[in-house]
Amino acid sequence: MNRLQFLFLLAVIASVELGTVHAQMPAPPISGQVISNQRGPAGGVTVSLVHPIIGRGAPVISAANGTYFFANVPPQSQPYFIEAYWGNQLLFRGQLLYQGAPVQFNIALP
Repeated sequence: MNRLQFLFLLAVIASVELGTVHAQMPAPPISGQVISNQRGPAGGVTVSLVHPIIGRGAPVISAANGTYFFANVPPQSQPYFIEAYWGNQLLFRGQLLYQGAPVQFNIALP
């Protein structure tokens, strides 16, 4: 086998392997609703997931009906913290154990 054939074979194997990685199923979502005890569903609230080892993920903003959704969150054996902010004010912080199953987590604000 000459060098050109070897490189071609290597490229084919690499593309097959990459295709396998892309074919894996995405992690199940974490979703829920932010609800104020005084006002009902709370839209416009910033919701963040924070993990003590992997750090803070990209935040999402709750919809007008208070719902929020995180996709492709890596499952972890240690719990995440879920936080809700209005501007810079922390309104809620709780623990959420996420090990790869869909999670529905509602946030109750005072």
